[in-house]
Order: sequence, then C-alpha cells, then structure tokens
Amino acid sequence: MMGEDPVSAQEPPEFNPLRYPPCACPRHSPGPGPGEDEDSALLRTLRARMNEENRLRRWARGQS
Repeated sequence: MMGEDPVSAQEPPEFNPLRYPPCACPRHSPGPGPGEDEDSALLRTLRARMNEENRLRRWARGQS
C-alpha cells in the first residue's frame, strides 16, 4: 500500500449526527406543540416577571 499514510487510516471517523437517535430527555425534546398549554401556574408567573424585568432593563438603557 504505497502512498497511504498509516496515521490517517487510524483516525476516528467524522462525527455524523444522523447516525445517532435524537435525545429523548425533557431538556432536548421539542416540548408541547402549538395549542398545548402544559405550563404550570408558577412557570407562567416566572415568565411574566422575567418579561417585565427585561422590559424595565430595556427602558432604563434607553434613558441613560
């Protein structure tokens, strides 16, 4: 086998995400589809608070 580099023959194959199944954990799952509201009351409250804080931060940056 003339001309072949023995080091390149031993390299691992390139990672191909199509060979591996998608992760099924809650963090990586697509979540509820449109129209499905599975958020808890606490989560909705936290999102509303975060949105309000972000709005106030944007307003404060615009004023300074």
